[in-house]
Amino acid sequence: MMRLFLRFLPLLTVCVLSACSDSRSLSVPDPAPLPTPAPAPEPEPVFSVDPSTIDVSDAATCDITDPALCLFPFPNDFFTRTDDSTPTGLRIDFSPQSIPRNVDDDEFDVSEHNRNDGFSVGQTILTHVPGLDLLLSKAPTLVNMERSLDADSSIQLLHADSGERQLVWAELDASVEEGEPSALMIHVGESLQPGARYVVLLQNLLAGDGEPIEPTDVFKVYQEAIPSEVPELEARRESFESIFDVLEENGITREEVTLAWDFTTASTKNTTERVLHIRDDAFASLAGAAPEFTATIIENDADAVAAGFARTVEGMITVPNYLNREDGAPGSSFNYLDDSLDALPSRFNGTGSVSVPYTCSIPQAAIDDAGDGETDTRAVVAGHGLFGNRSIATGFAPFGQQTNLVFCSVDWWGMSDQDIPVAFTVLQNLSLFPQLVDRIQQGFLNFMFLSEAIAHEDGFLTDPAFQDDSGNPLFRAGEVHFDGESQGAIMGGALTAVSPHFERSVLSLAGMQWSLIIRRGDAWQQFSLAYNPAYPDSLVRPLGLSLVQMLWDRGEGNGYANYITRNPLAGTPTTRVLMHTSVGDQTLNETAGELYARTLGLRRHNPTVVDGRHVAETPYFGINPITTYPLEGNALMVWDSGPFPINGHDGTPLQRLDNLPQLAGFNTHSLPLAQSNALDQRAHFWRTGDVINVCGATPCLADGYDGTPGEYVPPAEEEVSP
Repeated sequence: MMRLFLRFLPLLTVCVLSACSDSRSLSVPDPAPLPTPAPAPEPEPVFSVDPSTIDVSDAATCDITDPALCLFPFPNDFFTRTDDSTPTGLRIDFSPQSIPRNVDDDEFDVSEHNRNDGFSVGQTILTHVPGLDLLLSKAPTLVNMERSLDADSSIQLLHADSGERQLVWAELDASVEEGEPSALMIHVGESLQPGARYVVLLQNLLAGDGEPIEPTDVFKVYQEAIPSEVPELEARRESFESIFDVLEENGITREEVTLAWDFTTASTKNTTERVLHIRDDAFASLAGAAPEFTATIIENDADAVAAGFARTVEGMITVPNYLNREDGAPGSSFNYLDDSLDALPSRFNGTGSVSVPYTCSIPQAAIDDAGDGETDTRAVVAGHGLFGNRSIATGFAPFGQQTNLVFCSVDWWGMSDQDIPVAFTVLQNLSLFPQLVDRIQQGFLNFMFLSEAIAHEDGFLTDPAFQDDSGNPLFRAGEVHFDGESQGAIMGGALTAVSPHFERSVLSLAGMQWSLIIRRGDAWQQFSLAYNPAYPDSLVRPLGLSLVQMLWDRGEGNGYANYITRNPLAGTPTTRVLMHTSVGDQTLNETAGELYARTLGLRRHNPTVVDGRHVAETPYFGINPITTYPLEGNALMVWDSGPFPINGHDGTPLQRLDNLPQLAGFNTHSLPLAQSNALDQRAHFWRTGDVINVCGATPCLADGYDGTPGEYVPPAEEEVSP
């Protein structure tokens, strides 16, 4: 039996192991499923800020991401409103409560600012970052502004649509007293584009002890996407998300951002429409005729005549008046018929005009040249320097005799000697600034009517004052050129951009952007006596100058440089520009000149300066060299009298790296005007449009300097003349 069992055991084993499908076979039940563990609870998010603790009491009128000052950070689209009627779709929306008052508690009149549809294309960007060390933060500065174009730069300005990084540089306000907060000031190295949105980025900033600087609590709410139930905070969340989108699209993670905000620049129309309107309206009133004028020959003394300064002509030109005073006197502003934000200036009493005095200087060379009736003499309109007057025409008499040029000028209304009292009043109450900038624009019209009287066939040349004894014309008809000196170059860029006359302009001792220029110049010693006591707060002072730049753009090169050598405004030609500047200019700093040159697309004489005679690591970054002469284009020439005592002066120091005036050594502000070859180059340019090489294979050396490298060494105290 046992054997039989063992014989069938393999078969039985196979059947059991194969789990035969016979329903009568035994089956092993599936094990019971294990219970699914409950999911672990999500950890509560840990945020660095509790939004409910943030003070939002000023959030309606102030940007509370920077608690240092209501308008900080500035410029800022927070201070705009939507307006579909403007080219940018925005309108500035300042509240009088947002803008600091002067010591007399005068409320700031925001009406002119609120006509703008954006901010200046050269706005000084401002905020306050306590403890900031720019050197440790590796920020772009005056020495290395090209660093701002690097993706990891700690301070950047990005075009919101293209992502293109803009050339900028940063500094802390050096004028503050010990213990006062210092504004972070960010300047553009080239004008921004009109009607464009930009994003300001501060990232990975370090304090003086090397520690990272934390964002403000308000900014952290948006940076960390912290939810809140605070309506004032939530109202701006979408705006900040759009800013972070721009940054992230350009490789910048929000975690490393210390502060970011956006702003939009004013449109071309908004900046230029007032002066273009009064120009077109005034010229239409001429109906093709020449302006009305008078002319009287002023007899020069014998010494002047012997020196070749044959004749001075003075007279009056009748110009339509768009100011709100019958005589257009200092303190006037534009005459508006209503308070509409888009209102344009109207003539005083509908048909009002003013009589504008002019002066012309005619050299003996012009009289000699006129004898055969085929004169080569050219007429040049001259723009005078800071708070000067039309006497610049007679001051240029030696230049005219050397180069056979007739110079004519009018006072530059708004910034002439007669405007000085108003200017100091404005510095004590910036709310009055339209009194300066509106009169400046009327001054543009005065210059254009002077130019029309020169160029028109029925103008000056029909008067015996502008003819020789035989009735021959003393300068060539049908053309007129421009020469601007110092302030005349700052404002002359704007005049060049709107005048229908100038195909060739010389901008000498040049720069642009008054808010950059004014505090770095030697004249600030006088201006600060009015401004600083009126605005004693260390953060308010740079803000005030940046605020008025929004209006100053209407009357200086900063608002018009984009339209001079390219993209001309309607009714104006594309103009060739020759610019002369100098190393160590203490009145109009070199950086402002380079800003002008970059924006105009000028090329520089090469080599431009002697090694060591420029403060930047890469001198003239972004300004390409001239490769071939003569140049049929736009040029920058930089003149240098050297660092050593020479020709009666004690050497020329380089410009300061901070934003204080340079008051040591020899001020080279007028240096190009004293160089005979510089004057010849200008005259050739006006006649032909070509820039010739008058400096050879070296930099443009002046006043006896031979180009020997060296550094300025201040004279010992006992050597300084009393």
